[in-house]
Amino acid sequence: MKTVITSSDKSFINFGELKRYGSLFRYLSLRDVFVRYKQTRMGFAWSIVRPVVNILIFGALRFLVEKSNSFIDSFILVSTGIVFWQLLSTTITDVSNSLSANSNILTKVYFPKLLLPLSGILVCLVDFLIAFVIFFVLFLIFKGMPPWQIVFLPLVIIYGLVFCFSLGLISATASVKYRDIKFILPFLIQILFYASPVFLSSDFVLGLNMPEWFKVIYQANPLVFILNAFKYCFTGTFESFNMVYAASSVVFTLVMLFISIKYFFNFEKSFADYI
Repeated sequence: MKTVITSSDKSFINFGELKRYGSLFRYLSLRDVFVRYKQTRMGFAWSIVRPVVNILIFGALRFLVEKSNSFIDSFILVSTGIVFWQLLSTTITDVSNSLSANSNILTKVYFPKLLLPLSGILVCLVDFLIAFVIFFVLFLIFKGMPPWQIVFLPLVIIYGLVFCFSLGLISATASVKYRDIKFILPFLIQILFYASPVFLSSDFVLGLNMPEWFKVIYQANPLVFILNAFKYCFTGTFESFNMVYAASSVVFTLVMLFISIKYFFNFEKSFADYI
């Protein structure tokens, strides 16, 4: 007698089911952490090398472009943007690759498939934590204690992860059927890097002589608010804050989260047809 296990009809997250598979989530997460740097000589040191190289390059570029900041201030501000950007970009990438990278187990056993994109977040947080500790020590040395706004840091990090998880989940689901996504996504992330205040401040960009419609598009980018919120936790100054764009960023993120989860569950039963 053959027993067939199928998922129940659902259109949103079943938290009870995710909790029951908590041990599998921990296994998948830890596996991703150790596999990423397996058989590399430097190991977790790569999580430091990558942001350091970017900080040196774009810190020098910012110092040359924005003359208003001192040499140390330029590199500290760029460090703030680069360290957080690494978390955001790797989260989008790892979540978007989570289904295709685990295609071998998608069709063999039943488990909540949402665990795969969720587990991809942990390895990104490990990388971020290592780089962040180095950054924070340097910040204390050169700038002293951060302002009281640092209390918002956990909230900003969670908000950034929600946005990136939503974008990554849409990409992961679509890439099961449309393999072009894995080629398009790196270009999108590269565009978002230059369209966000990672190394150039929003005040500098909005102060440039360019059409107003371009400034509206720039401020409508949800990552502008997210990155500036992260910098706000360390500087106490929110660059070019606008309540309309801040609210639109939050609303857009929540709507995208809802759409990404609905899209995932609507397409989940068809994964085996395209893997």
